[in-house]
Amino acid sequence: MSRGRLTVFSLLLVLITSGSTMAQLSLGGTPVSFNKALTAKIETVTMGQVDVEALLAEDEIDMKNAMPFRFGYPFDVEYNLENSGTWEKLPDGSRIWRLRIECPGAYSINLIYDDFWLPEGARYFIYNEDKSMVIGAFSAQNNKEHGEFATELVKGDVSILEYYEPANVRAPGRISISRIVHGYRNMFSWDVAKKVVDYDKDFGGSGSCNNNVNCPEGADWQDQKRAVAMVLLSGGTRWCSGTMVNNVRQDLTPYFLTANHCLGSESTWIIMFNYESPNCNNIDGPTWMTVSGTTLRASNAYSDFGLLELSVQPPDSYNVYYAGWNAVDTAADSVVAIHHPAGDIKKISFDYDRITATSYLGTSVPGDNSHWRVGQWEDGTTEPGSSGSAIFDREKHIKGQLHGGYASCTSITSDYYGKFSQSWSYGSTASTRLRDWLDPDNTGTLVLDGRDAAGLSIAHTPLTDTKDTLNDYEVTATITTVNNLIADSLLLYYQISSVWYEDT
Repeated sequence: MSRGRLTVFSLLLVLITSGSTMAQLSLGGTPVSFNKALTAKIETVTMGQVDVEALLAEDEIDMKNAMPFRFGYPFDVEYNLENSGTWEKLPDGSRIWRLRIECPGAYSINLIYDDFWLPEGARYFIYNEDKSMVIGAFSAQNNKEHGEFATELVKGDVSILEYYEPANVRAPGRISISRIVHGYRNMFSWDVAKKVVDYDKDFGGSGSCNNNVNCPEGADWQDQKRAVAMVLLSGGTRWCSGTMVNNVRQDLTPYFLTANHCLGSESTWIIMFNYESPNCNNIDGPTWMTVSGTTLRASNAYSDFGLLELSVQPPDSYNVYYAGWNAVDTAADSVVAIHHPAGDIKKISFDYDRITATSYLGTSVPGDNSHWRVGQWEDGTTEPGSSGSAIFDREKHIKGQLHGGYASCTSITSDYYGKFSQSWSYGSTASTRLRDWLDPDNTGTLVLDGRDAAGLSIAHTPLTDTKDTLNDYEVTATITTVNNLIADSLLLYYQISSVWYEDT
């Protein structure tokens, strides 16, 4: 528990017992330039203008064709540590590289990298012009064999990249930016976003008939919600939803189920967990619980499924759940959907009627039964951005993932989910079906319950950023583990006005 007068508060808990093997995906901390006097003049690269009206018109067509929800326009570029930016050498022999990227009129900027490798001790940050949002530090722990990488959205139309490299590194770092994404939809301030999406909006980008997952309606689905995540995909320009899934070995292999039509550039996907309001009110959720990079394991257009494996297992602090599933081809008498409509905070929707077998966009079977049809949602809905999210039956097992449909808050019509039972064995090879991955020992299991990730989970009281410097604010961190904790085996790092403090 910590008290303090603060303007900006960040919290980081690190397990330091010898039994911990999970590396953090970003290290936190503060860019060197925040505390050292460096040259004020750094190179700026400016992207061209974006025709937002034309993009929104294209989006209207995409929505009718069940395309993933688009928020950004890509600029393909070739900027790296050698051909751009400003280097500066520090007295101890270390070096700082900075580059300022401007996308006039953008609500956010995010980046894709075709070559990313950092030496030990190096740190890489990205922050906006007023330093109100900082992501990183990224480090050697983020290096991948294929060399690709992606970083999440940073609010504002200017992003500053800052790379610190210690003296005498084994080899110099490589940071090569291949794509800059101009966010023409505001994923941070929905008061603006609702004006450009042209729906009947409330707080978020989704329709006002949606239920926040932590409303009373979602009380019985608190495990399953932890399996659902939002996905930044399509070269960093679109959103889908998806679900972590258990396998028969129950070995916590980080498999992630989504839609086939969301696939493309999987190695640079960013999976965002726990983006949800802490309660039933429309409060923006945390965006830092991410994993970068996935590998496609299996997919099939017939039932529109994609199964991916995350590049790393989500840290225990993300408190992820691995959802169960039902591969028996029988209709559920009611279903629940948990998803991220229009890239909004996590929502939950209910259909209290029996789902029916059909083809995609069909109304009945005659022969092709690749999909489940939700006739209409009784409570909530789905929207673009919900694509790839699972429906659960009454026993809380996945029955399918969202392909598309016509449902919205103003259109009480059908949605279509690719059948889990068809995805299970319809294909002829391991790359076209689920069973080889989710039942690798061919046990014949067709129904499997979900499970928690073993280990440690950490939650802390949400604290709104404040300019109040007079009053104290209490933050309580709750630590839950299946193992016994040794006294003082945790370090607490917290930040007050850009200064980091440490406690046990």
